[in-house]
Amino acid sequence: MKISSGKWTFFFIVVFSLVAGTFIGELLTPYLPVFGKGFDIRLFNHASSAWLVDLNFLKINLGLVVKLNLGSIVFLILSFVIFYKK
Repeated sequence: MKISSGKWTFFFIVVFSLVAGTFIGELLTPYLPVFGKGFDIRLFNHASSAWLVDLNFLKINLGLVVKLNLGSIVFLILSFVIFYKK
């Protein structure tokens, strides 16, 4: 399994497939409620949900939440199949 088009192309395909899959999943939720089921992947804990860097003159909040639903997972699998197929 060699990435023939480069790592950045693969990264953009994965990000685009997750965004498109989440969008399609949200559109299909009224018709197929199973697409509305999802979960969050958080980089930090649920209480603070962010990492605060306070330098007295600059405050930076950092955090990452990835929301996945069935549509995004289906599109991610399809992007892997399309990308790795020769």
